[in-house]
Amino acid sequence: MADNSEYKLDPGPLELDVLTGQLTHRSQDIWEGSSNMILNTRREDGNFWKLVEKYPIHPRVLEVIRLCGLYGVYKANRPAIDRSLITALVERWRPETHTFHFRTGEATVTLQDVEVLYGLPVNGDPVLGNETIKTIGDWQNICQRLLGFIPSREDFKTNSLKVAAFNAYMLSQPELPNTATQDMINQKARCYMFWMIAGMLMADTSGGYLKLMYLPMLEDIDKIGSYSWGSATLAYLYHFLCKASQTTQNEIAGFLPLLQIWAWERVTVLSPQIVAKKDARTAFVDFPRGPHATRWFAHLSWTNTTKHVLKVYRDALDSMIEEQFIWEPYPDDLIESLPIYCHAGRNIWRVRVPIFCWNVVEVHLPDRVMRQFGLQQAIPTPFPFDSTHFRHDRRGRPNTNWELEHAQWLSLWNQRLQYSCDAPVNHEPFRYDDPYLIWFRRITRLVIGNPNSRPQSQQGYVPNSTAYETMVRHIHSMVDEAKTLGDNPSYEALYMFRKMVRDQGSDCLKYVHEADRVHVSADYRRDMVQPTQLHPPVRRRGKGGVAGRRERAVERGQAHVEMDQATENAQAVPEDYQATSDYNIGSISRDYTHEFTQASNMTYQLSQTDITPYVMPQNLQISSHPSFSSLENVVGNYQPQNFENVPNFTSSPVPMIIETPDAINNLEDPNNQVDDNDPKDANEGDDTNNQDGEPSRREKRKIKLKPCGTGGHYAIQHVKKKKSKE
Repeated sequence: MADNSEYKLDPGPLELDVLTGQLTHRSQDIWEGSSNMILNTRREDGNFWKLVEKYPIHPRVLEVIRLCGLYGVYKANRPAIDRSLITALVERWRPETHTFHFRTGEATVTLQDVEVLYGLPVNGDPVLGNETIKTIGDWQNICQRLLGFIPSREDFKTNSLKVAAFNAYMLSQPELPNTATQDMINQKARCYMFWMIAGMLMADTSGGYLKLMYLPMLEDIDKIGSYSWGSATLAYLYHFLCKASQTTQNEIAGFLPLLQIWAWERVTVLSPQIVAKKDARTAFVDFPRGPHATRWFAHLSWTNTTKHVLKVYRDALDSMIEEQFIWEPYPDDLIESLPIYCHAGRNIWRVRVPIFCWNVVEVHLPDRVMRQFGLQQAIPTPFPFDSTHFRHDRRGRPNTNWELEHAQWLSLWNQRLQYSCDAPVNHEPFRYDDPYLIWFRRITRLVIGNPNSRPQSQQGYVPNSTAYETMVRHIHSMVDEAKTLGDNPSYEALYMFRKMVRDQGSDCLKYVHEADRVHVSADYRRDMVQPTQLHPPVRRRGKGGVAGRRERAVERGQAHVEMDQATENAQAVPEDYQATSDYNIGSISRDYTHEFTQASNMTYQLSQTDITPYVMPQNLQISSHPSFSSLENVVGNYQPQNFENVPNFTSSPVPMIIETPDAINNLEDPNNQVDDNDPKDANEGDDTNNQDGEPSRREKRKIKLKPCGTGGHYAIQHVKKKKSKE
């Protein structure tokens, strides 16, 4: 840690009566900067999924697997395990409570998660047996009777069988013959179930071997479904979570897909997004659909999250807030929609009892995570259990009857319905000042990463959550101290408060590597900006010309303002109008454009926009000055005889182009004819109105100066150029 910082963030626990094994927990080494290891994950199911992908399980064999309670594991498929995510979760697992300690409270994998996600039976007999000494010959006879093949002596290692030898046998006979008997069906089903149990659900760290102690439990096909495979799977996962949380461990085993999908279901900062479902494995009509974990067999996207980066996962959990953890991902309507095997043991989801898997004994403590069941959380009572239970294993324990070994705990499981936890329904969100959270923050390890242990020039992602926690604690302390001053503090109290803010603030800045800020004034407020200092951006006309500007004005909500006969305040043009400076046709505001037609009356359309001035041809060049003093500047020496119908143009950003004297005469007299090749207009003669009383198209063209769509000029200029060439 930094030597120049008097303040050091205390990650907890502040009270040591719950987390008694903190000194040997891996979070201690992480805080001291001596460990940043990613755990190795152990499982032996890779060849299993390749086999069933190439050779789907026969329907008759699959029916036996379904009756034995392992159908959901096959249907849920295999997710790719993220070792960094698993490691980040292990760093927050506490063997003393069998829960993950997050900032939002305790959470854990329960019997509910096991049954809903994978459909494993949880209500049944414990998975225990009598482990007697057997020779290699004994195991060969058992394999021949139950599995249908005899492994060679080189394929055995004490009480384990090589996965490679087992896989080779399965590939040699991947499909059943049409004349297969029921015994052959049962043997093939035992092969698949033995691989799922020893290689997935109870995978250990042996590496490349399957423990044979589970094989005798598969002899009676009718009894396999009576075991509580769900509780055994959970006990085995608890065991390796407790073991991997210690500083001396570098690997983890157990049913890790359950742990990863549990995190995806509940922690939003860890879960990817489901993009599209993958093609499901061959489904048979008479079989139920898969469990809830099947939905994660899909194409996933990590656009909003990360994967395989431990520092990011750790930082995300260090800064996780209440809204980022889903306490109830399985509402009642979802549970009812699942197959019956996914909620058959619903009545024991909240039992507070030990759970077993041969030599492994763990404890299921739903009373510490009642919010996962939609109930109010109270301060839990400790369970009388050895906090170092995970250090015991089967080594040196031959000829052990595990039912007799665990007799003192087995009685609690046999009476499990009497130990179901209950609490009032939680109708309100959890408050920061809830008594449970106040107690929890005192006994937990709140943060894992240490901001002072990071190097000054760290490559890649730099965690910031603990620096944020440091800032928050300082601000909270200052606010709390200010409250204690009261309304009329003494001068001495104010002086001490000032000293506290100065000293603790400086120490905090040093602690989060921002000590240089004390040498400059805290100038983080924006200067007052006057409206005259704000200049709108200049919008250049693009390819769309006037039409494009009109569309952009509509998008900005600045629609055109039409001024027709309802414009009462428009200035009338006298009949004896003369081209003088009293009636300025070109007093231009660069922020407006005008267009007009002859529909009923003249229409004045205005839009707020900035444009680029158009340079006219030399013979019609108009002064570029924004204000024209007289009409002579526009039309030269030629003056119209009658300008009665022309509106008073008080502003225009674009000099209006008057093509020829003939065009201006047409503005005077709407009855003047214009040469046009349109046969429809020729048949209309001199009529200026159609049957509806509206001006004809020819008359509209006489007075409408149509803008060109390719630039800041009018289309009539192209016509003039064409005529001049002819």
